[in-house]
Amino acid sequence: ISDKLVQLLQYRINQEEFSYRLYKSMSEWLSFNGFTGAAYLWSKYSDEEQKHAQWTYSFLSDLDILPVVDELKKPSGEFKGLCDIIELSYAHEVTITRQCNELFMTAMSEGCGMVTQLSLKYQAEQVEELGKMTKWLDRLEAFGEDTNSLRFLDNEMSEVK
Repeated sequence: ISDKLVQLLQYRINQEEFSYRLYKSMSEWLSFNGFTGAAYLWSKYSDEEQKHAQWTYSFLSDLDILPVVDELKKPSGEFKGLCDIIELSYAHEVTITRQCNELFMTAMSEGCGMVTQLSLKYQAEQVEELGKMTKWLDRLEAFGEDTNSLRFLDNEMSEVK
C-alpha cells in the first residue's frame, strides 16, 4: 500500500486512541460528578475505541508494516455537565466520520481494495457511533435538561448493554 495510505492508517490509530482517552476523561468527570450511569456508559465507549485502534494495528502488522505509536494530545478534562459531554461526543464522532470518509476516498482513488475494506468497517462503525450519540441528543431534546430529566437519563444509561 502507498505511503499516503500508511500515513492515514497511522493517523487512524492515533485518532482512535485519542477517542479512547477523550471518552475515558469524560467517564471520569461523570463519575466524579455523580453521573454513575453515564460514567459506566462512557467507560464502555472508551473501551470500544481501543478495539477500533486495534483493527488498524493488526492490519498494518499483517502487511509487515510497523504501526507507529504516536504521542497523543491531552483531552480536555473540563466539562459543563452531562449535556455538554453528549454534545461534545456527537461533534467528535462527526469529525471521526469525516476522517473515515477521507480514508475510504483515498483508498478508492488509489485502487487499494484492502484499505477500502478496512475503511468500510470503520464507516459502518461510525453509523453506529453517530446513532448512539443522536439517541442521547434526542432524549435531551425530548425531555429537557432539568435535574429530574438528567437523573432519568443517567439511570437509562446505566442499563445500556
